[in-house]
Amino acid sequence: MPGSDLLFLNDDVLRSLLELLLHAGGLNELSQTSRQVRAACMPILFRQCFRPMQVRLPEPQMFLPYSLWPHVQILVIRDDCFEKHYYDTLRFTDNCLLCGVLSGSLVERWLQRMPRLRSVTLYHREEELHGMPWSTLRAVLSLPQIREFKLHQLHFCPALRPSDELRMDSVASLTSFEYLLRKPAESYIAEPRFTNDANYSDERRALSTALGALQKTLEVLSLPTESVPMKVFSQHPWPHLRRLVIRGKPSEDLVSSVLSSVSPIPALKSLVLKFSATRTTRPGALWRGDSMAVFPCPALEELAITYPDPADQLFDHLPLTLHTLSLCCWRHLYHEFLTPYRSWVPSDGPRFSLLLSSSQMRGILNRSRTPGLVQLTLEYRADDREEELLHHVAQAYPRLTYLKLIRFRPRGVDTVQVERMAQALSPLAHIHELKIHLDLPEMPLPGAFMMRSASGGYSLSAMERFRPIVDETVNVFARELSSSVKFISMITPTASCSTWARFRVVDGRAQQQEE
Repeated sequence: MPGSDLLFLNDDVLRSLLELLLHAGGLNELSQTSRQVRAACMPILFRQCFRPMQVRLPEPQMFLPYSLWPHVQILVIRDDCFEKHYYDTLRFTDNCLLCGVLSGSLVERWLQRMPRLRSVTLYHREEELHGMPWSTLRAVLSLPQIREFKLHQLHFCPALRPSDELRMDSVASLTSFEYLLRKPAESYIAEPRFTNDANYSDERRALSTALGALQKTLEVLSLPTESVPMKVFSQHPWPHLRRLVIRGKPSEDLVSSVLSSVSPIPALKSLVLKFSATRTTRPGALWRGDSMAVFPCPALEELAITYPDPADQLFDHLPLTLHTLSLCCWRHLYHEFLTPYRSWVPSDGPRFSLLLSSSQMRGILNRSRTPGLVQLTLEYRADDREEELLHHVAQAYPRLTYLKLIRFRPRGVDTVQVERMAQALSPLAHIHELKIHLDLPEMPLPGAFMMRSASGGYSLSAMERFRPIVDETVNVFARELSSSVKFISMITPTASCSTWARFRVVDGRAQQQEE
């Protein structure tokens, strides 16, 4: 069919065909067949645009060609400016903490001329004490057409200028606001020096102003612990906020007050608290003593807590509405097991002691009256009562469709009772997907201090020996679990594109999917 004949197709059919070609990799070639076909392809080819920025550009055409502006829906800009390093030769800013490249005409005038723009992401490759000035943030958050804003590895107004006025004259009808800083450092990496030197008081003031103006429409909100202005939640009604994510290294005050702070949010359905731990200490209990009388979010459906505390009274008050629960580490401990830069045997690592035992995890779940769970994630250290934990999961949560278990062997134990674990979970009649890390003793680990090569620092012979063990282990679960299970995934370095090898279950047999 000649390319131009495509234009006679129904609009929905044409759009579907172009989407298929985009994913198959042939849309760009098709767009070059004729001017009319290219015009039809442009909205799909250029709806998402990426632009690195090193210097402030004098002309809008140098940012993106004018012909693309009507089609851009998702704009991702990477801050590559040099002035955060060369403090003595500032050209675009008067303060090295404040980016002068992503400012001025770019945000004040040019972005307004992209009528279909819906999402703006500003990010940096690695976090530094550098970020967006208030004037830039106010301009972006005032764009009437955008609905999603993301700020990654860049600080939200790390310093206020004397001329900055903390007010928002007009705001976008944002539904999603995502501000992410670093992930917690691995045990072998020292915390960056600037994280201790940073002063977040200006950030909190600026964030409080921005969020207060945006709260009427926000549905999803993600904030770092360092600069989250907790008082803002009690100062505004937040009529549509459904999901709140707070992540980072928490202060003692934040841990003890977070539940009472979010209680005024009437429609909150999802609360994700990704709090990091020190090498030897968990963040602590969220519900202490008589701090509250009832659970603050009675309609909550999803709860994620990292490094759960067995003494936390929260687990005695979880609502019946809960259908998704995650109790794990952040980051998952297997990341440290699989790094080639460790200098210890994994089970002797600094954070291994932070894991709850399977007995402690069962104690928490036994207190949690949440029979409606459909998704459950647990990370724990096995002990001699692990089977009791698994039997409890199978009996207490009969509606589970998704189960993720990240378990580690106790020190000195070199066996895993795979078949007994699978049999303990066999009563789950509705399970659709199982993800497991069993800490099998045969699993190869990268050599300490080895730089990653094509084999990732692993022994190729060990990986070859482990591959059939993975297949055999997954097939035990495929055979023993209910016929409802369709997918089983397992952590393994033999998975080339991911640490998770995914298998489809057909008639009780597991078949690894293409990666």
